Amino acid sequence: MVELPSTLTTVQNRLGNKAGFARTGAFLALIVSATIVLNLVASLAVVTIIGSDAGSTVTFIAGATGTELSFLLIGVGYLRYRTTFDLPIQQPDRTTASYVLAGLVASFVTAFVSLGITDVLLPSIEFSPGYMKYTNLNTPTGPGLVLAVVLSLTVIGPIEEFFFRGLIQGRIEAVLRPTGAIGVAGLTFALFHVYPVLLLSPPPIVIAHMTVYYSLMGIVFGWVYHQTDTLLAPVLVHGVFNAVIFTIPLWT
Repeated sequence: MVELPSTLTTVQNRLGNKAGFARTGAFLALIVSATIVLNLVASLAVVTIIGSDAGSTVTFIAGATGTELSFLLIGVGYLRYRTTFDLPIQQPDRTTASYVLAGLVASFVTAFVSLGITDVLLPSIEFSPGYMKYTNLNTPTGPGLVLAVVLSLTVIGPIEEFFFRGLIQGRIEAVLRPTGAIGVAGLTFALFHVYPVLLLSPPPIVIAHMTVYYSLMGIVFGWVYHQTDTLLAPVLVHGVFNAVIFTIPLWT
């Protein structure tokens, strides 16, 4: 009889955990499905509005803007539904700056190892064509590079970190340990960068590589967010990283 309250509490905790996992799984499935649909709608709208003769740079900038707006709309819609959801946006301090620097170093190491594998090693053994063909990172040219840099710092970095780290990682942390939440958010980040490439029918090795690469990048951003507890930190890492990567054609 003495053990009954303890046993009852354990059962209640397990049931609560299962319910939490179920709700979080439903949240993730709904958010991912709705965002993919809105991504596709945004892409079709961009193609319809600007036409097929707009040029690669204009198409890239317009398409990226449409995609980011779809992330923003879904994220804001969820926050209006869950008014108690917390998004930490404290002002960065010295400790935050050290994690931002570490995140940038980890991001660039991951990116350059990735580019070395896909643009040097794999093509040399005829496994796949270069990575740049499937990422569109070399699409902007001339003034488009400047626009891409501005877009990275003011739109892509802030909105994607709000969506993937602030919203998805933050929501998943309610039921998973931080490492699990970072991993799931990283995989979700990879999904949204890989599924558009599937329309180009790339070799399986390209899909596998991009999944690993973007998952690792998402994990880096997620780790920075967890360590600093402010969304501004991964926003800085993501925005600066993208901005530098877009300028590669200027210094290679």
